[in-house]
Amino acid sequence: MGMECPNGHGRQNVVVNLTADGRNPVKAAQVMAHRLACGCVVGGEQYEKFKEAVTEIETGVSIAVRDLEEDARQRKAAVYQAFVTGKKEA
Repeated sequence: MGMECPNGHGRQNVVVNLTADGRNPVKAAQVMAHRLACGCVVGGEQYEKFKEAVTEIETGVSIAVRDLEEDARQRKAAVYQAFVTGKKEA
């Protein structure tokens, strides 16, 4: 199956059918977009909205991970300080 590339690369083969959860589609309705052989993605307006929502989620995850790592670093520093000085800190 081929599609016309929206970026002017001509008619290209569909390499991957993209779904919301990244799994192989079982039904045609699960396909959100198509990745073409040239690397471009054909998806439409709904796919663009989906990408924006996913980006927001991934940003939130990155912030949460960074905050957890910072908390762990501070707690490790406190434990090390207590170990070095022999005092317990809360």
